[in-house]
Amino acid sequence: MHHNLKHWWGHFRVHLRHAIQNGAIWYLLAGLVLLPVWFEPQMQLPSVVQDTLFVIDISESMNVRDVNYPKPQTDRLTLAKLAVREGMASLPCGSKVSVALFAGDESVVLFEPLEVCRHFPAIEQVVSGLDRRMRWIGDSWVTNALTASIVEAQKRKLNLVYISDGDEMPSRAAPIVTDLAKLRGKIKGVLLGVGGDALQPIPKLNQKDEIIGYWTREDAVLEGNHPNLLSAVRALAPGERAPEGTLDEVTEHISSFNKVFMQALSQASGFELVRINTPADAVKALKNSNYQKQAMAERDARWIFGLVAAVFILIGWFWQNIKTFFTNKRWFKFKRT
Repeated sequence: MHHNLKHWWGHFRVHLRHAIQNGAIWYLLAGLVLLPVWFEPQMQLPSVVQDTLFVIDISESMNVRDVNYPKPQTDRLTLAKLAVREGMASLPCGSKVSVALFAGDESVVLFEPLEVCRHFPAIEQVVSGLDRRMRWIGDSWVTNALTASIVEAQKRKLNLVYISDGDEMPSRAAPIVTDLAKLRGKIKGVLLGVGGDALQPIPKLNQKDEIIGYWTREDAVLEGNHPNLLSAVRALAPGERAPEGTLDEVTEHISSFNKVFMQALSQASGFELVRINTPADAVKALKNSNYQKQAMAERDARWIFGLVAAVFILIGWFWQNIKTFFTNKRWFKFKRT
């Protein structure tokens, strides 16, 4: 066994000598240096980051098709999802992001913050897969959900991007902002408003997202938003409409971007309100140095290994020239003098 080991060692030394002489050793070293790249090495570096919680309204009114991006008669939720996707893509690497949905008065965080560049494909899949069927309640209290979203963002030390049409159900003339105002200044954030200016009927959709009808005043009452009118509507035959003027107070069956409501939320929360018609509007709203901070952040370290490997390859490529230079007699004479 000792003899075999000695024999093997002799062969190894001969091959190593040849590799050093012809420069192949440098290519071998380059290959070895690149091995860790397969494991996606990360390193902590001081970075400018924009850690962000994106909150998307998935209430019924977000199905209204009054958006002209990426094509005419696109629903509001589609624009909201594209705005989140492009908004995330515009953030500096090292930033942490999370996504939440809101319906009713709750804001539900889908996953804890993840580094945006490394995890972008997975997060993008989550966002593109969001749809109205994830709604767990029909009502929508935009003010309460914003308050809950600020609390969730504050817990995780994130900025807030809150996307909504400002349409509440049951609707109310003005938001009650007492709890919201108490949180003013706790975090940085921006409100992104979606939806058209003209009142549109809220569609009813089937499982294939095809419009099969629209909400009526009678439907809104049956949802329990107007208890005083409930008995009158229940007395109607199926498909029968209430007498003209009976349900004039009911507005939940139609929807537009509620600018006045969203401006009131903006004033109470201290967040800027930006109306968006395309994802580019969202990206522009996020490009604000006030939302950025210096922090130690996880960054991709593969480039370091790639750089070292490139240096080794260059040395191997010019190895004969390098050897000639260092063995040149005139160079040795110069060193001796």
